Parts: sequence; structure tokens; C-alpha cells
Amino acid sequence: MFQRFFDDGLAHASYLIACPRVREAVIIDPRRDVDVYVEAARAMNLKIVYSFETHIHADFVCGSRELLAVGARALAGPGSNLRYPHHEVQDGERVRVGDLSIQFIHTPGHTPEHISVLTSQPDQPVRIFSGDTLFVGAVGRPDLLGEEQARKLAGQLYDSLFTKLLTLDNRIEVHPGHGAGSLCGAGIGNEPHTTIGQERRFNKMLQYAHKDAFVAAVLADLPDTPPYFPRMKKINQEGPPLLGLVNGYRGPAAIGPAAAASAVRSGALIVDLRGASAFAERHPLGALNLGYGTKVGYWAGWVLPADARVVLLAADERQAADAARQLLRVGVSRIDGYISGGMDAWAAAGLAIGNYSTMTAAELHAAMSRSESPLVVDVRTAREWNAGRIEGALHIPLGELAQRASEIPRDRPVATLCEAGYRSALAASLLARAGVDRLSTVNGGLAAWRQLTENQGEIPTIGQPR
Repeated sequence: MFQRFFDDGLAHASYLIACPRVREAVIIDPRRDVDVYVEAARAMNLKIVYSFETHIHADFVCGSRELLAVGARALAGPGSNLRYPHHEVQDGERVRVGDLSIQFIHTPGHTPEHISVLTSQPDQPVRIFSGDTLFVGAVGRPDLLGEEQARKLAGQLYDSLFTKLLTLDNRIEVHPGHGAGSLCGAGIGNEPHTTIGQERRFNKMLQYAHKDAFVAAVLADLPDTPPYFPRMKKINQEGPPLLGLVNGYRGPAAIGPAAAASAVRSGALIVDLRGASAFAERHPLGALNLGYGTKVGYWAGWVLPADARVVLLAADERQAADAARQLLRVGVSRIDGYISGGMDAWAAAGLAIGNYSTMTAAELHAAMSRSESPLVVDVRTAREWNAGRIEGALHIPLGELAQRASEIPRDRPVATLCEAGYRSALAASLLARAGVDRLSTVNGGLAAWRQLTENQGEIPTIGQPR
């Protein structure tokens, strides 16, 4: 009667917890494609009676509004002001679900309305669902509402941690809303859960004796902020458009190349899920390259416009359906379909095709000594850039590239670069769409460059930021 659901791409954890006697269940921080919880409840003969939102999420679209369709009552923290039916709990408020006792603790800091959910029932460990306040080895970031509120929220985060959560019994299990890889906190650990005692002892952010030192530390160690985060907060507060996902999601329909081309002419984007090399060799003109994997939705959030309308180029129906689910989770709801027959069908229909080159780190190294050397466009984060870069490179983080494409000179070759290659392939597709020609992407990224220069006995040059 306890189940964790984990989305690898967004590193998001959600939970089902239930009372076996009355066969009633609660979902905590549900994602948008809520059929996974409905199916799990049905398999255990459970009725979902509550959906809890620990806070207004910034990194994914929540599913509480969808769960209203099965009779679940949405609960959120004080001041959430959600625009769909819900109840705002107060600090210390309690509810019961059969033998399951639930207490809400107001734990502001990551956001003002944040709550943590303390649960207990016979023959089960006492658990606290800490949302984005306390993680394994880390704490929530307090800056997502802007610089003006960041210091105030950091102080509230200290109070929530030190005067509320750390006053609980050391044996209580902590089940956070995110795992390693999430940008909702810095340095989150890989373990699915922890305990109050474990965090009290080993979490480096919980070792500060004074609030001022904690505030300074938490504000000095902030991850990058994806550009779609403010949009997600607005969607989640207003209530995302209902898609009927309690009844399952079949995925996008197959459409012919002509229909896909017509959609593009009316404003749709083709998202090509193939690998970087296949995409570079040939792709529908103007397509974006989001190579298939668990991070399609994550990177789509970084680069797709807020009102994106999408056509997928996928290997098959299964891949298209999974990619579409990932897109739904970051608010991309307008998915026209996937191209039946893929790239071969597109080419056979005589539709416009684009291409650009790829190069290895060795080829880039050789090209840098030529009279017309390529301009390296480094699309990594500021933190990565400051840790090491190729001298003479132009730094434009991936999330800013579409808006800053005009900064790219058109009178010399351009090579996109990231750490390992995925982002540089996406970056090259963005620049190709913006009309940059003589374009290449560097396979293996800066990691391959470092290995090459170290093998040749060179010290990789660290240039000054531009």
C-alpha cells in the first residue's frame, strides 16, 4: 500500500500511499499523466480520495486537476491560491484515511506555500513526504521566485528545516519530491529516501549553527534555472488544461508526410527523435533534434516556445507515445502526431531536407590551426564554462541560443560544443533553423577534447569569458 513513481528525465518522485482496510489511497505530487496512478490503484482495488500538492511546482505539470475526474480531492499549502477546486491546509492540520493518519506541516522556503506531509499507520514506518524542502543530502533552492524574495525564502527554509523537520524523530523516513539530476536543489543524492537522523548527521547544508551562515551557503550554491520554470509555475497555479488522462494516453496519431508538412506551414515544429549523426546527415528542414531518451521532455522545456505545436519524427509508435508523454509533463500539449514512415517517407515525398556536418575533437583541433578556423559556440551552463573552456569560444547557454542566434557571425564556419554531445546536436539544429550555414557539431563534446589534448601532452587552454 505504498508505491514510489519516479520519472528519470525530470528526476521527479511521486507517491501512492493507502489504507488496506478501507481501500482508499492518497497521491502525493502527481505528474500530469495520471493514468499510472489510476492503473496502480485499480490493480490494488483502491479508490483515490486525495491528491496532495506539496507546492506549486516549477519543473513539471502537476496532475491534481486531472485526478478530480476520479473523485480525488486536491489539497495544497496555505496561500497556494490554485485556480481549480482545492482545499488549502494550515500548519498542523490533520486528515485520516482509514488507519492512515496524515498531518500537514507548513515548511516554506523553497516556496511560500510549501507543505510537508507526515504519515503514520499501523505496521508501517512513519514517513514524511518533504517535497522540495529536504532532499537526500541537499535542501531546496529558495530563488525560483526571483532575487527579491530569495533571501527571505532562504531564511524561511532555515526555519522550516531546523525548527520543524529536524525536531522530528531521527527514525522517520524522508521521501523527497526529487532525486539526483533535478535542478530544484544542488547536489541531490541518488538514494530514493533517507531518514531525519541520516540528514541531521550527513547533510552538509544542515551543519550550520547560525541562520546567516546557512542563508549565505544556500544562496551561493544555486543550480542553473531552466527558462521554462516560471511558465510551469503559472500553468500549475492556474490549473493545466484537462486532457482526460485518467482514462489513459494512447499517444499521438500517425500522420502522413504531406499532413506533417502542412502542419509545419501553419506553425508546427518537427521534433526529430533520431540520433545526432542521422539527424546531421539529413532531416526535415527546420526540425529540432531532441535525440530519444529519458530527457526529451527536460530539454524540450529548455528550448521549445511556450505555445509550441509539435509533430514528432520517431522510430515507431511506441517511441512517439513515450516522447509525447514526456512533452505533456513540461506543458507541451499540442502534439499533432508523428510522421508515418519517418525520414524515409519524408524524403520520398520530395519535401525539403536540411543537413550539416559533424566533426570529432581531433578534426576540430586540426581545424583550429587553419586560417579560417571555426567559431566554437559553447552551449554549456555558466558553471561548466567557468570550470574550463576552449580559448576563443563564444559562450551562449543552450536555453538562450534561439533568442541570441543573431550574435553568431555568418562569415566563418561554426562548430557547436557541449560537454558530451547531446546539447551541441540540439544547438546545431536550433542554429540551422535560424539560418546559420557552414555548421558543424562536435561529437563527444569538451570531454572528447580534454581526452585528446591530454593524450597529446597538451594542457587544455582556459580562455577568458566573452
